[in-house]
Amino acid sequence: MTNLLNGTITSVLGATVTAGTLTNLLNGTITSVLGATITAGTLTNLLNGTITSVLGATVTAGTLTNLLNGTITSVLGATITAGTLSSVTSISQKSFQESQLISTPTANTFTALPAVTTSVFGTYSFFVYNRGPGVNRVDALVEISANGTNWYTDVTTVTGILSGSVDVLVPQRFLKYTRLSYRSSLIGAPSTIDVFFNGQGT
Repeated sequence: MTNLLNGTITSVLGATVTAGTLTNLLNGTITSVLGATITAGTLTNLLNGTITSVLGATVTAGTLTNLLNGTITSVLGATITAGTLSSVTSISQKSFQESQLISTPTANTFTALPAVTTSVFGTYSFFVYNRGPGVNRVDALVEISANGTNWYTDVTTVTGILSGSVDVLVPQRFLKYTRLSYRSSLIGAPSTIDVFFNGQGT
């Protein structure tokens, strides 16, 4: 089979393709390949051209060459079983990163946590829990920087975080570095906080 699906195709849903030799099987511009099963002895340039997504496809073969060739936005839930794979396009999953600081005492002046390199994240936020004691509040703010030296205040808590309460600070502007700073809302009224940073890759 050569150039089996050629040209511009909106979707290939639940297709089953069985052959000895497949060349440029999905060729051209294809919006999505969903749940396809492809079984063959030799596959060359199987997914060729521009393809938006390959979802739940099962590919079984002895020799696969340039399996995901061209431009493909996403490959989700695909199963590829083979003896030899050559030049398979790199597949990147969204990565998740978390860092945390537990039971940290607050002081009268702002204390900055270590900066996070946020250039690799598409979305990220800081979760701040005020453990207390009593009714002591905590102020928190998110700072951003391009060089890790000079900092700009991006987001702040509107009112102090109450004891036993949580606030989530989501940066509004993007720069390479981001950090959280915190302090006691009232002088001489320290509290203890837990801070979690959650970041999701692109």
